[in-house]
Amino acid sequence: MQKPSTCARPPWPQLLVCALAVTLTACGGGGGGGADTRSQASATILSGTAVDGYLQGARVFLDVNGNGLADTGEPTATTDANGRYSLDYSQVSSPVLGMRVIVTGGVDTDTGYAFTGLLTARADGSRAGQLVSPLTSLVDALVAQGLSLDDARTKVAAALGLTVADLATDPVAVLANQPGLYTRQVALQRAVQLMASANQGSQTAHEAQELVLRALATVIVAQNGTATVGEIVARASLSQASAARALADAVEDTLQAALRSQGGRASAKASLKAMDQIRHEMESSGEYSLSQAATRLDERNGATAYSGLAGVGGKTEAINTFPGRAGNATPVTQAPSTAGRLLAPNCFQCHGTGGVGGFDRIRGSDAAEVRDYLRKSARSDIMAAHAQGYTSAQLDAIIAYLKQ
Repeated sequence: MQKPSTCARPPWPQLLVCALAVTLTACGGGGGGGADTRSQASATILSGTAVDGYLQGARVFLDVNGNGLADTGEPTATTDANGRYSLDYSQVSSPVLGMRVIVTGGVDTDTGYAFTGLLTARADGSRAGQLVSPLTSLVDALVAQGLSLDDARTKVAAALGLTVADLATDPVAVLANQPGLYTRQVALQRAVQLMASANQGSQTAHEAQELVLRALATVIVAQNGTATVGEIVARASLSQASAARALADAVEDTLQAALRSQGGRASAKASLKAMDQIRHEMESSGEYSLSQAATRLDERNGATAYSGLAGVGGKTEAINTFPGRAGNATPVTQAPSTAGRLLAPNCFQCHGTGGVGGFDRIRGSDAAEVRDYLRKSARSDIMAAHAQGYTSAQLDAIIAYLKQ
C-alpha cells in the first residue's frame, strides 16, 4: 500500500507550491475540536500516486459523472514531483467506490518529456495509496467490459505473470527488487500510445488510447496462461499491432539490460528517453518500423546508438552512449522569464532543452513559426499534432518563453 499524499498542487500549468491537502486535512469544514475535524477531513481525501515514471504537474480528477471529462465541481488536483496527488471529495454526494480516477498531462520525470498519455484507475476501498499506472489503466478497461474490479485485477495479474498486490505497487519504489514490474509498465504504455497513433482516425489521442486498451482487455479476457506485454499487444485486432510488439519488446529488453549495466537507473532513464524518441519518429513519419525509425535518427545525429537500442547493432554500447550524451550536453541559459517553460518540455524532446541542440533550433525568432501549424490538419504533421494540443494562450506563453 502506498504512502498517502501530503500535498496537491493547483491546476496545470501554474504548478505553484501549496499545502491545499494539508490545509483541508488540518482545518476540515469548520467547527468542532481539532482531532474530530482532522478525522472528518481525512475521510473525504482520496490520495495516491500517478506513475509511468512519476508524473509531475499532471492533472488528476475524479470522474464523478462517468463522462471521462474534468467537469466543473469534480475533485481535481495536480501531482507533485513524486507523482503524488490528493483529491478532496467532500462535496461529492455519491459513493466514490468504483469511480474512475483519471490522469493526463504533466511531465514524465524519468524522461523529462511531456506525458501525452492517459492513465486511469478505479477508486477502491482504500482512501490512501490509490496508484494510477499503465497496469491500472488496463484493469480499468476490463472493468469497462463488465468484470468486477477484483476479477479484472486477477485477470491482468495472471496474464502478465504478476500478483494482484503488484498491481497496487509503485513500480519505481520497488525498482531495485522488482525491475520487471517497472519494465512491463513502461513497455505497455509505449505500445498503447504507438497503436493509438496508428489507429486514431478522427478521434482525440486519449480516445484512441482507450480504444487500444479496450482491444487489449479483449485479448486478456480470452487469454489462458502468462504472456509478455509484446505477446499480448501482438494479439490485438488493431493496425500496427506487430510494430507495437516490436517496440514493447525492445523497451523491455533495453531497460532490463540498462538496469543491469554499471549505469543502472541513470542508464535506464537515458535509454527510455531514446526509445521515446524512436517512438516519436515512428508516429510522426507514419512509418511504423522500429529499425527504420532508429536508422533515420542515427543519420540525423551521425551515430549508430539508436539502432543499437532497436536491436540492430551493439545494444550494450548504445546503452552506454546515451547517459554520456546527457552528461556532455551544452548548458542552456535559463530565460529571464520562466512563464511558459513548464508547457514547453514537449518541444524539448525533439528540439533540445530550451529549444536548442535538437533536430531544429526553435529558440529565438523561429519560435513564432509554431503558430503556422494551427492551420494544418493534426494528422498531417507531428508539429501540428503537438501545437493543437495547446490552447492559444498556452502557445503564446511557449512562444514568448522561447523568444527570449
